[in-house]
Amino acid sequence: MGIKNILFISSEFPPGPGGIGNHAWNLSKELNNHIPVHVLTVSDYATSEKCLEFDKKEGFYIHRFNRYDFPLITYLIRIIQIIKHLTRKEYSHCIVSGHFSLLMSIIIRYINKDIKLVGILHGDELLQTNFIMKILLHYSLKKLDIMISVSRYTDSFLPEKFANYRKKFIIPNGVNHEQFNNSNKINSAMKLKGRPCLLTVGSVTNRKGQINLINALPELIKEYPLIHYHCVGLSLEGDWLKAKAVELNVINYVTIHGFIPNHELSNIFKQADVLIMLSQSNMKLCAEGFGIAILEANVFGVPALGSKNTGIEDAIVHNNTGIMIDPYSIDEIVEGIKDIIANRAILSNNAIDWAHEHNWDKISLKYIEAISCA
Repeated sequence: MGIKNILFISSEFPPGPGGIGNHAWNLSKELNNHIPVHVLTVSDYATSEKCLEFDKKEGFYIHRFNRYDFPLITYLIRIIQIIKHLTRKEYSHCIVSGHFSLLMSIIIRYINKDIKLVGILHGDELLQTNFIMKILLHYSLKKLDIMISVSRYTDSFLPEKFANYRKKFIIPNGVNHEQFNNSNKINSAMKLKGRPCLLTVGSVTNRKGQINLINALPELIKEYPLIHYHCVGLSLEGDWLKAKAVELNVINYVTIHGFIPNHELSNIFKQADVLIMLSQSNMKLCAEGFGIAILEANVFGVPALGSKNTGIEDAIVHNNTGIMIDPYSIDEIVEGIKDIIANRAILSNNAIDWAHEHNWDKISLKYIEAISCA
């Protein structure tokens, strides 16, 4: 069966923050250039006015689930709305992305036995310790016709029984050059200080590993007295990070900016010397599946310092577009930044080429090829 139309169910979507949402938005935009796409998604961390403004600019249908005071009501209404969409229109394929969406594959298969189900796997959704959630995960995966992991690291988390699943693919994240070209026209007053200027873009959480750079700052300051570390993203654990910076007496070298809209990121990336992505690699229930901000920084020629043993290994070409290190080694962090600064011109050119290889128009064609195998 050919791909006639696609229902895309995602657990995140812009204008709210989140890598899964960024992925879903760009993929649905590109797929819609070839195949009609309808999106069902969540609007957390964004007002209804912002969502309406965002949706008016898109060339495809977007339905946003509401969140209610009682979680049970929230999820029951979402399930009802998914069923309504499935029964109202005959979709040939359904893409599920994110934990809740993956679990919905059970219901989707029950409602429509003929629809081709495609699961996009990012990492965290595969790390379940609760017995019931493990059973639901296995049952959900069994309903999929196609599994697509965003990195080799994510693919390694699949339960053993799916390791040799014949319709399983690894397709890396992409980057939206058009988004940044358009936002280049917008003037932003935000100026980033620091020589070098270090930047992390992503929610301020333990998983994202901003703490690892904070721990290395006392040594980095000895090498670079004018250094400054900027953290951009939803500040979920920002107070804890600030407390650590105060404890180490480096608070004056750190700025937590909070969430910044996509259209302002161009200005942020252009001012950075190094993109820092030292995500935690030893956390049991969290995983950095890829690290999309790395490719976004690469668009502007910003090399990255990233964690070994995470999905970031698919986002950085070691010693070519950045440096891979042990995120818990202060010595490796310091040496990695020194290496990047010393070789930045070469790494920068390589990073730009690497970003072009991952433009979403190219990545989306890999998705179409994979989905066509269903």
